[in-house]
Amino acid sequence: MKKIIRNTFAAVTLVAGMMGSAHAAEYKTIDPSASSLSFVYSQMNVNMDGKFTELTASTFSFDPAAPEQASVLIEIPVSGIDAGYGEANEELKKADWLAPSDHPLAKFESAKVQALGDNKFQVDGKLTIKGNTRDVSVPFTFSEKDGKGIFEGMFTFQRADFSVGEGMWADFGIVANDIQIKFSIAANQ
Repeated sequence: MKKIIRNTFAAVTLVAGMMGSAHAAEYKTIDPSASSLSFVYSQMNVNMDGKFTELTASTFSFDPAAPEQASVLIEIPVSGIDAGYGEANEELKKADWLAPSDHPLAKFESAKVQALGDNKFQVDGKLTIKGNTRDVSVPFTFSEKDGKGIFEGMFTFQRADFSVGEGMWADFGIVANDIQIKFSIAANQ
């Protein structure tokens, strides 16, 4: 009888331990102070770096054990753009570029997240800039550090698809069409 009780106790302990390790944490809010959103563009064949100074997430839910249930809506105030120098920042405020007075936010809203293996994922969703919405696929890696979830990745979009750089700026010889976005987003449980 003692042997049966010991074996049952060992089995219950083993199952409880496996259940505890199988449950991953759900990340529900981003930490803007520990996150970054930057971009690379080419101006007259010279690569330039820029960044956005703010980002928020009105919806953020990610559990690495159930990525297909993730939901994300990230909003970026375009008035907080820093293209690397003052003249470019002023130009981006104009109607031909980002027109923040008419379109204050760029947005990304997820539609589907899938696991690719080895802590790699892909999120498909809608990117909206300057009132134009396009489907995008964004690969990212996920890791946990100091109690935070860290989401890192990059993707490229074409500025012309979003009417960014119209008029005389539609010529890609001055500012290239490709804009590469890089992100590192820290999220809390």
